[in-house]
Amino acid sequence: MPGESFEALKRFFETQPAARKATKPLHAGAEVGLALDAGPARFTVRGGAPAVEEGEAITPDFTLTLPDGAVKRITAMTSDDVGEFGIAFFKLVLEKDPALKVRVRLDAPTTQLIQHGYLGVLAVGGMKVAFWLLKNGVKNPKAAIDRLRGK
Repeated sequence: MPGESFEALKRFFETQPAARKATKPLHAGAEVGLALDAGPARFTVRGGAPAVEEGEAITPDFTLTLPDGAVKRITAMTSDDVGEFGIAFFKLVLEKDPALKVRVRLDAPTTQLIQHGYLGVLAVGGMKVAFWLLKNGVKNPKAAIDRLRGK
């Protein structure tokens, strides 16, 4: 049975203009596992549109552990600025409070992440996200991927 976070993410990705714009560069085959407090879900691209579905990801590019507090923080945002969402997401990745901290586990090789369009998602966030990442020690997209891999 889907929980509140599942429903909020589904609504967010399927209706929020900034979320739709951010996910536009993703290709068919892109899949993200979502480890929610209420159970597993997955984000996919179906027919060129983002979709959040119940159940385990089949071949995830990466898996996000999203506590309810993190989901509430992201889905409560109303801005149409993709960069603001990107910064809010990365702040949650760096968060110390376990009730808010988003954990990222990369499941696919870097080449697959690039083929599925994730660098395009970063590009949609624009200079706002790039400057924030630089300020926080990430010098380029490959460095960001390596950092997530723990290298």
